[in-house]
Amino acid sequence: MTLSSPSSASRGVLLVHGAWHTGNAWAGVAAGLRARGVAVAVAELHRGSLAADIAAAETALDQIPEVGHAIACGHSYGGAVITGLPPRRIDHLVYLAAMMPDRGETVLGLLASAPSTDLRASMIGDLAETTTLDPKTAGDLLHAQLSEEERARHTAELVPQAMTPGHQPTISAAWHQLPSTYVLCTEDRVIHPELTHRFTTRATRTLTWHSDHGVFASHEEETVELLHQLATRSCLTPAD
Repeated sequence: MTLSSPSSASRGVLLVHGAWHTGNAWAGVAAGLRARGVAVAVAELHRGSLAADIAAAETALDQIPEVGHAIACGHSYGGAVITGLPPRRIDHLVYLAAMMPDRGETVLGLLASAPSTDLRASMIGDLAETTTLDPKTAGDLLHAQLSEEERARHTAELVPQAMTPGHQPTISAAWHQLPSTYVLCTEDRVIHPELTHRFTTRATRTLTWHSDHGVFASHEEETVELLHQLATRSCLTPAD
């Protein structure tokens, strides 16, 4: 878990990474927010279950200094994690090319409910246990808009992913009670458009970016700007 120094901003930002990633994925976004005076916490997942990953995100939330409620931003599987956070601790949910499950839904069940994407062909291992992403295809799958050098850097940081959390149902869905922003990425090759469009009907508002799945990298500046605006806005309403 990575923390910022105290901030003068009205809210902190919690960043939650996706499957096969670590908190390192957020390095650029976190640095950009801190440079603007926003307190940041980066959750480290891979705790073995969805409930444990949500607990890890809550622990990160505890460490944002001198800030009350926070903006919670999840990428990919991280969307399922922020969905399970206690609404009393969050002011706004941001889903970046992310899963947005309702109560009783699972991440893998949602993926299976839509047409298959290039993700399945890139996965190596047992869907019931642990998988990795094929290093030969992961760069194009996640970061098609980055340079070859940048792709290699990001894919080198990927780690094995226990699949158990993807099979576990969502118990509570904070987006029923909180305003949310869904960032729909038109060049996403991981989550099928049929599914992402379904998620946009659940969100308070939708932003459409011409981004690949690795939006935190290819659209780093836009991500920083979005989160900074939400963190420093004087009032957040369901229309924000």
